Amino acid sequence: MATPKKGCRYRVTLEELDADTPARLQFEFDNHDDIFAIVERLRGRDGDPVAAGEVPPFVLGLKLLGRTLMANRQHPLFADFFPRFADFMKALKKGA
Repeated sequence: MATPKKGCRYRVTLEELDADTPARLQFEFDNHDDIFAIVERLRGRDGDPVAAGEVPPFVLGLKLLGRTLMANRQHPLFADFFPRFADFMKALKKGA
């Protein structure tokens, strides 16, 4: 019997578009959530403060920031911010 999947693996590619020699940044990361499903859910909600076209970068930014905060929540730089971020995420999930 196969082991259930516990998350998703992603590759992000960022390319500079307005340069003679474009810079490119690429990295991979794991996340417990299906980010594509989250994007679609948020695009379909009415009353959210994020315009539909801004949803993908908003979701990706939150997931990457949240991942860093979780890994470093005891660090003095993040210690005060982490609880506020958690409250923000709860409010976002409720649709506030």
